Amino acid sequence: MKKLRITDDNTGEILLEKEFSGGYHFIYTNLHDAGKLHHIRDLDNGKFGGKHWIKNFIYKPIATRLIKKFEELKHIKPSKILFIEDMDYEDPENGKSQWRAKISKANKQFTVMTGYEYILETRNYYIERMSREQIIALIYHKLRHIGKDGDMVKHDIEDWNNMIATLGTDWATTQARIKNLLEDEILWRELEPLAKQLNVFNFHEYSKADGKDKKAL
Repeated sequence: MKKLRITDDNTGEILLEKEFSGGYHFIYTNLHDAGKLHHIRDLDNGKFGGKHWIKNFIYKPIATRLIKKFEELKHIKPSKILFIEDMDYEDPENGKSQWRAKISKANKQFTVMTGYEYILETRNYYIERMSREQIIALIYHKLRHIGKDGDMVKHDIEDWNNMIATLGTDWATTQARIKNLLEDEILWRELEPLAKQLNVFNFHEYSKADGKDKKAL
């Protein structure tokens, strides 16, 4: 159990006292910086609307390690991405290909109020059927949409060809083992045959890779 207490230093009066057991996201202002909103977050897991769940504790550590490893992702700040997952979606019976994850730039109002600049949404229906390596590749693929100027960009032909050459044409759905982009010996442009069976994704392996985001942004 945690306890939030706000006290007036001048009078000693307790202005607010609240107990809670989950994460938190505080917004505060100062009088000396024109009322700018500041955020303190440790919100890794929680309900987000009717059908989504915040999954920062799963995907943020993966994104952080990818950003540290790949030069083309160095400009991205993982603390600025809100990772949410649709828990209710089910695959339609029409057989049409559906997206497994998408990333979008948050509108200005959402960014000001939450501190998040991007929203990366996954669908649990597909995620629970994917291997660890596929999920890592999926997150990498979506991060590439964040341009150095902060805007969303489409993949160019060379980027997409590298993805296909390294992981295979059906890297998101294949029943053969694909490369783990986070393994130290993996080179992005290296080509190898893909043959082994999928592994079960172990969330805890990656949740240890990133510390709590408690600093004010």
